Amino acid sequence: MGKTWQELEQQLADTRAGIAAAQGAENAWKEARSRHEALEQESRRAWDYVLLLSGQLEELEGWGPSGLHARLTRQGREARAECRTLLERERASYEEKRRVQEEAREEMERLAGPAEERTRLERRYEELLREKADLLREDPGELGERLRTLERERNALYTLERELSRALSAAQSARASIRRMSGSLDHARNWGTVDLLGGGLLSTMAKHDHLDDAQRAAQSARYALERLRSQMTALQKAVHVPQVELSSFAVFADYWMDGLFADWYVQSRIKEAQAGTAQALSNLGGLISALGNQQREAAGRLRSAEGARRLFLEEPLPGTQTE
Repeated sequence: MGKTWQELEQQLADTRAGIAAAQGAENAWKEARSRHEALEQESRRAWDYVLLLSGQLEELEGWGPSGLHARLTRQGREARAECRTLLERERASYEEKRRVQEEAREEMERLAGPAEERTRLERRYEELLREKADLLREDPGELGERLRTLERERNALYTLERELSRALSAAQSARASIRRMSGSLDHARNWGTVDLLGGGLLSTMAKHDHLDDAQRAAQSARYALERLRSQMTALQKAVHVPQVELSSFAVFADYWMDGLFADWYVQSRIKEAQAGTAQALSNLGGLISALGNQQREAAGRLRSAEGARRLFLEEPLPGTQTE
């Protein structure tokens, strides 16, 4: 077993050294890539300038106003000659930039192979760490118990962080549904006010359409809160979802009897539901804030636990030597 540990630690050490060397190659590749991208932009700008000068020279050599001016006046001929000289110079500059850019591309491709080696070595390193962890878990001694303790702590924090994340998602989903419900209730109350002033059947129908939307949003909120309660049974603070169902008599009366008493009854129920949604949103806001803080804290502790476990696995075992 000692030989197995020795070989494993030596492989880990060799792979770490390979990763360090590959890191240097990757840095060189990144520098070559940045240089190539910069040269590519310079070449593009140079080519755009060449195209601009080519267009100007074409006008000076054509039969348009600029071309006639260049043929008939000394000043025009000088401008045409100057443009031709400048074009030749810029075209040569562009060709030189293209040559340098191609050299940079070849250098980047040459360095790509060693840079990709780092990814392969990192995968191999992770495989070796997993192999070491598997062997340590089977060790009945102090080292094995140390790893098992670290992994129990990590697993417990992973479970906690996951439950908090799910609870936070459920609470946010419930808040979104209650916000939709609140908006529908606001619209329903506005149409209800029109109804009280004699709006008639159309305003009554619009009001109840918004109440139906509020009911659907409330059902979505209840479902999200049930998920929240099932995932976070230890929560001390419960969130109440207001009831917005109306009795069948109230709906019937509001539609067809259109009496002032029925309208006032529906409006009072809407007002009660609005107060309930406001309270629910307030409660959920505090709950979401608390869950978010707990989730971030658990995530930080989980990262620390994972770091401690990894540090333990990366330390050479007592009694092993690496070259």
